Amino acid sequence: MKQINYLDPKSLSPKRYKENNVTNPVNREIIHRHKESHSLTDEEELQCNAYVGVIKLYLEYLNKNGKGKESREKFVNIYNGGAYPELMKYTGAIGSWKTIERWKVDYKRSGNDMRIFMRSKRKRGMQVTPEQSAILIKYVLNPNKPAISEAIRMAIEEFKAKDITPILSSQTYRRYLDKWKVEHYADWVFYREGEQALDDKVLPYLERDYDRIEVGDIIVADGHKLNFEIINPYTGKPKRMMLILYFDMKSSMPLGWEIDPSENTQAIKSALRRSIIRLGKYPKVVYMDNGRAFNADYFTKPVEMLNIVSTFERLGIKTITAIPYHGQSKTIERFFRTFGELERLAPTYVGASISSQPPRMHRGEKLHVKLYEKLMSGTTIDIFAAHKAIAWWFDQYAHRVQQNGHLKGLTPAEVFEAGKGPGVDKEELDFLMMKTRITTVYRNGIRMFNGHYWNEALFGKKWDEVLVRYDIQNTDSIYVYDKNDNFICKAERVEKVHPAAVILGDEEDVRRFRERIEMKARMKKPIVSDAREFLKQEVYPAVKEQFETNVLQIEAGSERQSAADNKPAKTKKKKRDLIDSWSLPEDAKIKNIDLIPKAAEG
Repeated sequence: MKQINYLDPKSLSPKRYKENNVTNPVNREIIHRHKESHSLTDEEELQCNAYVGVIKLYLEYLNKNGKGKESREKFVNIYNGGAYPELMKYTGAIGSWKTIERWKVDYKRSGNDMRIFMRSKRKRGMQVTPEQSAILIKYVLNPNKPAISEAIRMAIEEFKAKDITPILSSQTYRRYLDKWKVEHYADWVFYREGEQALDDKVLPYLERDYDRIEVGDIIVADGHKLNFEIINPYTGKPKRMMLILYFDMKSSMPLGWEIDPSENTQAIKSALRRSIIRLGKYPKVVYMDNGRAFNADYFTKPVEMLNIVSTFERLGIKTITAIPYHGQSKTIERFFRTFGELERLAPTYVGASISSQPPRMHRGEKLHVKLYEKLMSGTTIDIFAAHKAIAWWFDQYAHRVQQNGHLKGLTPAEVFEAGKGPGVDKEELDFLMMKTRITTVYRNGIRMFNGHYWNEALFGKKWDEVLVRYDIQNTDSIYVYDKNDNFICKAERVEKVHPAAVILGDEEDVRRFRERIEMKARMKKPIVSDAREFLKQEVYPAVKEQFETNVLQIEAGSERQSAADNKPAKTKKKKRDLIDSWSLPEDAKIKNIDLIPKAAEG
């Protein structure tokens, strides 16, 4: 049997199907329309023959395998599976056997004129008039972002009110708007979504050459509102705290951070201090967010009232401020999206948006609320636990092999360790970088972080207010300054003692108890010694002199009274004896006098 090449137009010369098919007015109009069209190119002729070939193959398959629905669907599956790739190149995948049936009917009505299949290639003229287009665009580019169907409906109502014809179908207008959006995408995004969306979706971005910088040359700073709740150490209530983070641009390594109820200059300084210690050297440039705290005068301008330059300038660090509302300019923004992995592990997670909130925060979710309350019963996430969790996750991230970007195939820790500095003097950073707080010195020292801090330099003076500098991640000690910012001491956290250390405690309890007793005795001794010496040298002589003066005055008065009344001076002698009994000799046992009780033993 002769093999037919369905891509060869010579083997598919058309034949009249039936005379009435050609003479039929509908079929005659179709044939005339296609015969009057432009002559086919070689490529167009191959395309038309491909459609005819599919019809022929389809009919042959049905003749061999039956004309049932199952056979028709099986042919479509075989065809879409790649059995005839040369034909499929022109026709594409076929959605259903009904599509081939429609091709067959159209082909018969055209008198087997393969040019009938060129109708899909004909370009249809734009039917929306310029006047209608202007009205449509006016409604669809509303900043309130109306739905496309709403914009089309309002436009049609205006067409009718202004008698603008012809009024086309809603689908026609929708297709027109879809095409207009593709050709004017920048305008579409700017008017409907705003300038930030234009930056994020349309405008080109700068590609950074990370080979031109080294570790520590540029660190990026930004604030991120945590998506889980922490117990506020200042109020005791749960709150979404701010995470201030510095991030090395070269290695993508998270450096120092701080957690605080708000984004403030003290938190920024504290996080910078830790970053410099972790980096082992001073960075050259800090790339900062454009938020309120990062733009404070304290950081960008000299503070003439305090006669100091800004913090960064004092450390020899230059600053660059990010473009407002331009996330691409800060590489740390992508890191915060990755950081959401840890936030979703927190039991107090509240979601990054309304759509991502856990079910317990939705209305009517009583079961989830009960489960949450049972899970969190008697437990809280305080700021110290949050610091530990964040430190753990940062360590995990630092040792992950990056899949793309300038670190592809490497871990942030590898790049960071190869470029970090030898270290810095921590004492040099303490004055500038630690958080500050004004407080009062009490009998047991300074009350902070649910405990007391003490140094013997605080003893013996009543301090109304002192300035304290501290690091929230290291609460073992604090630095204390007076009102004039003069250093007083470094106060250590006071450890509580066992109520019965000698009997029930261990060696550590006994040692701690004895140290406290010895400290009290050591502070008491100079006070008591000085008091005794002062009593002996100053108080006793003054009191003795005063008593003697009083005695002489009494004697003189008594003699005058006796002379006047002619009475014996026996009474006066008794008074003198009384005074002498109060007068202490010089060698009195002053050492036996205790103005201050001795320290309790045991």
